[in-house]
Amino acid sequence: MYSICERTFRDEWFAFETDRLRLAVLKKSAVDKVTDYYVRNRQFHRQWSQTHNDDYFTKKEQKAYLKNDEICFFDEMIIPLYIVEKTNPNKIIGRVSLFNVSRGGMQSAIIGYHLDEHAQGKGFMLEAVKATCEVAFDYFRLHRIEAYIMPHNQKSLNLIRNAGFEEDGYKRKFMHINGEWEDHVSFSYLNEK
Repeated sequence: MYSICERTFRDEWFAFETDRLRLAVLKKSAVDKVTDYYVRNRQFHRQWSQTHNDDYFTKKEQKAYLKNDEICFFDEMIIPLYIVEKTNPNKIIGRVSLFNVSRGGMQSAIIGYHLDEHAQGKGFMLEAVKATCEVAFDYFRLHRIEAYIMPHNQKSLNLIRNAGFEEDGYKRKFMHINGEWEDHVSFSYLNEK
């Protein structure tokens, strides 16, 4: 369950809450928190994330990403949600994004997510993914959400299945991760309402 926030904080464009979490599309003014999150988790995320150069971990680059997120959010191309615990709203612990949003006859998106190393094992990402899917279906009126996960990422495979996604197939050499082209398992979750 989730609730859309009627009032957003000064560094947010859009937000919703679950029992323990607040998920929000952030403004450029949140660049310090965002950069801190990526720098803190640089080594931990490396094995699962797309390949980034050193510039990615600077305030200048993250400000540019936040600006791009803003433009794409208002153009309905991406729903970029940063995650904080409601008990500690000044420290980002993760991100869930719906990207490659297609409208018209598709009404679909791809979901991607990552979590702080020290927030693992607490059910935060499952809570965030489930709520994000509900918001995508109810508020943004999407019909289909896809996910792509490396076959050896057992935690993420378990999470996406527990969130209600069903396996669709296999994508060979699908994404450049940590310097290598990696295979991925494809999943989808449909709005049956």
